[in-house]
Amino acid sequence: MLGGVGWMALPIPKLKACPFPLRLLLFLGIPVLAWLPLVGLGSWLLPEGQEYLWLPLYALLLAWLWLWGSGFAAYGLDGSWPCRGGILWGLGIGVGGLFLLLGLEGSLGWLSWRAVEGGSLLTYGLLGLLLGLAVALAEELFFRGWLLQEMRLDYGLRTAVWGSSFLFASAHFLKPLPEILATWPQFPGLALMGLLLVQARVWNQNKLGLSLGLHAGWVWGMAWVNNLAWINYTGKVPAWLTGIGGNPLAGLMGLLFLGGTFAFLNGLAQVGWLPADLEKR
Repeated sequence: MLGGVGWMALPIPKLKACPFPLRLLLFLGIPVLAWLPLVGLGSWLLPEGQEYLWLPLYALLLAWLWLWGSGFAAYGLDGSWPCRGGILWGLGIGVGGLFLLLGLEGSLGWLSWRAVEGGSLLTYGLLGLLLGLAVALAEELFFRGWLLQEMRLDYGLRTAVWGSSFLFASAHFLKPLPEILATWPQFPGLALMGLLLVQARVWNQNKLGLSLGLHAGWVWGMAWVNNLAWINYTGKVPAWLTGIGGNPLAGLMGLLFLGGTFAFLNGLAQVGWLPADLEKR
C-alpha cells in the first residue's frame, strides 16, 4: 500500500478521513510520540549535545510527510523546471532583498557593518545556506504544503490561506511566556510572510519551489549576519522602525520589505519572467 511502505502506511487512509482538528493533532502527535524515546536516549548518550536532539524530529516529520502524500510531489515539490528554477529564483531574491534592506539602512546610518575575515564569511555563509534550506524544506512542506491543502479540503481556499498563515506565525511562539512577551511584535511580520509565501506558490504554478527558495534565502541571510555579528544598530532611529530585538520582521522596515518583495514578484509574474513549463509558454 502507498508504494510498498508496509504497515506504517496502513492507518493513513483512516487518518485522512478524520475532521481537520483531529487530523492536525494526530498528524503532529505521531512523529512527536516517536521522537520522545529518541530524546531520552540522546540525552543519556549525548548529555552535552542537547541542541542536536531536534534533528531526529526533523527527520521523522519529513518521513511522515512523505508517507502521507506518497512523496513530496503531492505538496508541489518535484523535479520540474518551475520547481527547481523557483528555488533558485527564491534564494536569490530572498537573500538579495534582505541585504538590500540592510544596505539601505546602513546608508542611512541606522546600522554599521563590522569587518570580518574572508574565511569566516565563507564558512558562515555556507552554514547559513544549509540551515536555510533545512528550515525552509520542513516548514514549507508542512505549512504551504500539507497544512494548506488539508485546511482547503475542509474549509475552502480563503480560510486555508489565512488559517495556515496564522498558524505559521503562531508556531514561532511555542516558547516560554517571557520570550513570547519579548518577541510578540514579530507576529504581524510572520503572518504577512506566511501570506506572501502562499502567494509565491500561486505564482510558481502551484509548485513549492519559489516559496521554499524565498524562505531559505531569508533564513540564510539572517543566520549569516547574526552568526558573524556582522551588523550593529546605531540607535539613531527607534527600534520599532528597524526591528525590535534586531529582527527586521519586528519593525516597520521589515513589513515594507515584505510588501516590496510582493510587488517585485507580482511584477515578474505579470511579465512571465518566473520559471514556467516551456510547453505552456
